[in-house]
Amino acid sequence: MKFLLRIFVIILPIVLISFFYLYINDDDYYPGADYRNYDLPQFELTELYSKADISNEDLEGAYLINVWASWCITCRVEHGFLAKLSNQNIPITGINYKDEREDAIKWINKFGDPYKLIIHDYKGTFALDMGVTGAPETFLINNGEVLVHYRGEVNNMIWQDVFMPVITKYELFK
Repeated sequence: MKFLLRIFVIILPIVLISFFYLYINDDDYYPGADYRNYDLPQFELTELYSKADISNEDLEGAYLINVWASWCITCRVEHGFLAKLSNQNIPITGINYKDEREDAIKWINKFGDPYKLIIHDYKGTFALDMGVTGAPETFLINNGEVLVHYRGEVNNMIWQDVFMPVITKYELFK
């Protein structure tokens, strides 16, 4: 019995360390990426600038949804990359999340506007229905269906490893 206990005490740490080493070093794993497909929730909100009513019917085709806020430091970090995507004709809809309208407009005027449309979600209800836990978060949408949901900053590495394989698979943005 003591012999089995000694083997167990020696083997268990080796197995756990090996598991975590392999898990951490898996280059294809992104903890913020979710590839479950589901329909975009129904919503009725307003556009940031004009306060015009916006709903699901106003969004069609393939596009990104980026959840951002003026108070979000990481949103500022990823903003330059979103501008590059926009310059490559990747349509991006912004969801201004739990933010004062005036603060959001000042922020966009200061840093630039990579969005085709900005939806003002002051209470965060639409974002919460989408599964948002904070900002920034980015979704790849095709004809009302969420194909990818990424929690965190989107940069070139995330774009290439998380979004591009799905974009290529569905032949989007051609």
